[in-house]
Amino acid sequence: MASVDDLDSNTRFAKEHVVDFPILADPGKAVAKAYGVIRLDRPPEQQLATRWTFYIGPDGRIRDIDKSPTTATAGEVMVKKLEALGVEKRQ
Repeated sequence: MASVDDLDSNTRFAKEHVVDFPILADPGKAVAKAYGVIRLDRPPEQQLATRWTFYIGPDGRIRDIDKSPTTATAGEVMVKKLEALGVEKRQ
């Protein structure tokens, strides 16, 4: 997961939601811009990241992008997409 929030905000989020995966703090928005998820047509203070899910293969290549994930179904959709991409389930 990547977020344009600062490290302290991401740490609070992770503790509040008992997150068991890494979160990249990207307050300078360099990574978000590289992935094309920042609205550059807005003033800098309004340039928020669009929520997209990138499926990245072991070779580092983007295998698929979900440009309309929803928090209500993200887990279920992600499992189905990973299965479709041939990713083995962890035990």
